[in-house]
Amino acid sequence: MDKLLEFLQKYRHWFVFILLEAIALGTLLNGTLYSRSLGWYATSTVFGRVGELMTEAWSYIDLRPKNEELLRENARLRAAYTLLSRQMQDAEAHGRLPHLHATDSLPVDPASVIIARVVNRISPQGDIYYTINKGRRDGVEPDMGVMSASGVVGAVMTVSDHYSLVIPVLNPKIRLSCTLLGQEVSGTLTATSNPNANHAMLSNVPPHAQPHLGDTITTSGYSYLFPEGMMVGTVSDTIPVRVKGSAGTFANYQVRLATDFQSLRYVYIIRERPAREVRALEDSISPKDE
Repeated sequence: MDKLLEFLQKYRHWFVFILLEAIALGTLLNGTLYSRSLGWYATSTVFGRVGELMTEAWSYIDLRPKNEELLRENARLRAAYTLLSRQMQDAEAHGRLPHLHATDSLPVDPASVIIARVVNRISPQGDIYYTINKGRRDGVEPDMGVMSASGVVGAVMTVSDHYSLVIPVLNPKIRLSCTLLGQEVSGTLTATSNPNANHAMLSNVPPHAQPHLGDTITTSGYSYLFPEGMMVGTVSDTIPVRVKGSAGTFANYQVRLATDFQSLRYVYIIRERPAREVRALEDSISPKDE
């Protein structure tokens, strides 16, 4: 109580000043019409400014739910765009059916292939494989041939219910019998030391062959994977690499593959079932008992 009295005593001049100002202001506002209008204007301006500040404050506070709503709408639109883009790509893939043979003028019958999308590219221990989004339930079986819109890709290696693993010709574990179109000489397509170069090597070519730059390489048909005449690539270097083996001297030529493996998005699986019946028939050959 003593401290309160001491405080009032110390600042009594200020209290008297505020009281007198209040009396003067009241007298001014309660006087003439001009004074009243001036007071109304002053109070309305103050309260208007206060109301504006409060409105802005509430608007700012209300931004959080609106921002969350915008984020949800953005996510919905992005998902719709992705779905529409995927549908357009699928439609384009159906419209870009490959030619079954290098000399064909007509594309493959849609009923003879299974169109699949590449969902992953893996390279364990440096060997390249592709995962596609079609599997056993879609009719895919191991050893089926796989091609792109422009040429051979490889073969189905293994399948699950909904996915398959494709081994491409870039992988050194697969070899493909090929023919040099126009010269009717055969060789074996093998991967190079750089699987990302989109090149391969046509090896075991007879030395009398004289390929020209850009000559077409097709499948020979001596394979359980592909029919004869499917586009593989073109000769990219006419300088042979001579290799001498037990069967004689052969030449190797570099080949530019027709399929662009760096931008591979869709593949076409040939529905022709693997020739396991032929394999079983050939494996059944055995020397007759004497």
